[in-house]
Amino acid sequence: MKKLINLLFAIILLTTQNIFAQNPVKLKRADCFFGVHFDLHATEEITNAGESLTEMMIDTFLTKVKPDFIQIDCKGHPGITSYPTKVGYSVKGFQKDPLRLFRDVTNRHNVGLYMHYSGVWDTKAVTEHPDWAILQANGEKSKTKTSFASPYLDELMIPELKELSSIYHVDGAWIDGECWAVEPDYRDDIVALWKQKTGFSEVPKLRTDKYYHEYMAFIRSLFHVHLKKYIDAIHAFDPDFQITSNWSYSSMMPEPVDVNVDFISGDVTPQNGVFRSAFEARCIAPQGKPWDLMAWGFSWNGKDMPMSNKSAVQLKQETAEIMAMGGGVQFYFTQNRDLSIRPWIVNTVAELSAFCRERQAFVHKATPIPQIAIVYPASYLKESNSPFSPNTNALQGTLNALLDNQFCAEILMEHHLKGKVENYPVIVVPECKSMSDETKQLLVEYAKSGGNLLVTGPGVSTIFKEELGITSTETGKEQQIFILADNRLGAVSTAIFETKSIPQTEVLGWFYSGNDLRDKTQNASVTSKKLGKGTISAVYFDAGSSYQQYKTPVIRDLLGETINRTFQNQLVKVEGSKLVHVAANTKNGKTYINLVNVAGEHTNQTAIGYDQVPALHDLTVSISSKNKPSKIVLQPGVKVINFSYSNGISTLVIPKLEIHTILEIQN
Repeated sequence: MKKLINLLFAIILLTTQNIFAQNPVKLKRADCFFGVHFDLHATEEITNAGESLTEMMIDTFLTKVKPDFIQIDCKGHPGITSYPTKVGYSVKGFQKDPLRLFRDVTNRHNVGLYMHYSGVWDTKAVTEHPDWAILQANGEKSKTKTSFASPYLDELMIPELKELSSIYHVDGAWIDGECWAVEPDYRDDIVALWKQKTGFSEVPKLRTDKYYHEYMAFIRSLFHVHLKKYIDAIHAFDPDFQITSNWSYSSMMPEPVDVNVDFISGDVTPQNGVFRSAFEARCIAPQGKPWDLMAWGFSWNGKDMPMSNKSAVQLKQETAEIMAMGGGVQFYFTQNRDLSIRPWIVNTVAELSAFCRERQAFVHKATPIPQIAIVYPASYLKESNSPFSPNTNALQGTLNALLDNQFCAEILMEHHLKGKVENYPVIVVPECKSMSDETKQLLVEYAKSGGNLLVTGPGVSTIFKEELGITSTETGKEQQIFILADNRLGAVSTAIFETKSIPQTEVLGWFYSGNDLRDKTQNASVTSKKLGKGTISAVYFDAGSSYQQYKTPVIRDLLGETINRTFQNQLVKVEGSKLVHVAANTKNGKTYINLVNVAGEHTNQTAIGYDQVPALHDLTVSISSKNKPSKIVLQPGVKVINFSYSNGISTLVIPKLEIHTILEIQN
């Protein structure tokens, strides 16, 4: 078998066309664009680690794929290392040292080597040291999660990271099982600290208990201490060690960056990776750190779904959404149980590499041009039922509806707003229950100064009731109601605002009690009102969460009509299909318009793999600019495209959009 595997890799190497040369220099993670992630979450019973892994196997992979970096298994959630650690707990048997082999070959290629290392989640650590485990609300010790009050960092995690640096000289680590794995901890020492810091005698354990959300905030604060401690420790030990905590400072941890992570990263959930990648990229991009996102190379829900490989086409579509926002990309494939690489992966990843590399010059580290900003409400985290990973369905649905309208949309967390809001012609606040007085005042002043503010849902409408000029009562229960958009009625299940009076406010739409235009109610679905030099508009139902749960074009069109009414001077407009996502960026003084084809089966939860994305044809694109461009070029491929220019608008037709194309505007 070993000879057969080596033969397969030799054939791949010999038959490779356009083989990339060895990297001239090893890039810092901040400058990396394309990488590959391998892991297997090693378990103790492995006795043949490294058995069929060879230098030729790694060399062939790096030669053909030419990544900027790779991440490989080191210690997964089981807490078992796949290298012969002298600190912790490793697999039972090694035929050779896999990590040494990977390090030697990646050094020859000037390819960065990063470790997949599980942090908070360490099953072996709490098995061997039950006193290191968190105490759950039911009084039982966790079998998987370590406590922030335990010596886990000092006695295991930090020493192992130092071991990886000093013995193997790896370039860094991608710490998995972190913020998203954090759970409430009720150990005596944790509870005593809670009482000391807050002065509260109550210890909330149920979501309905008093101070429950305050306890979640307390646990979050302990994670920040945990994160800072090990990152500062490894930086002090090895200043060149580049490290991050998976999903920190992302949609799952929507907070200002207060710990010196070297980059931000996360692995996008494998199902519906297209829309999820678009969302996650927009959450991370404004955080001010180098970043990348990881696309899973297979579909899997961890339950009954077969673990099925994704095609290169499927992964290209997901990756296009990440690249369009300026991020780096990486692809996740599992290793064999002996740490070897599966031969079939090489050709798939090489195809992905070629797709990404030919776009790199136009997308990597590009800066979005402000058009529409969607606010990520801080209340999502404050009101979350867990320390991290708040419910973002309303935010995701709002973004999806705007992207499906071909709007260029970004996501700004509340801490991003100050000093930035004035750059955006439109700001959208998705449904939420509360908002700080400071944020509300900032948004009101934004509108009064000439901005266009759109709020959606009964909760936000209540917050801005005075500015909207309405008096109304929320029904308080979900109901089926009909809305009208693009001369079509459509049903939504949602709570609504029953508008009682609308002085000096223009009604743009009404609710309908039935599926007939004669069923119009006296309650407005959409209103708009002048506010100083700008406008404030409202949609009086949960449009985002409704679109996320049951996608209907009527919600999409209602939001589109509402925004188009006040957003007159859009940078880009696309006609010909609703299956296009648009992102407008600047890089090196040039404007780049990304067009992503989102057709296909990615939203079908039963389609765990697909290998075709229907092309879109004859798209009309209008681009606003003060002066006529000298030329407009389709990239990649440097294809000059004909266009007309009139009244500040360049108009052109794209005959065919397969997956992702970029319009380079040259002045």
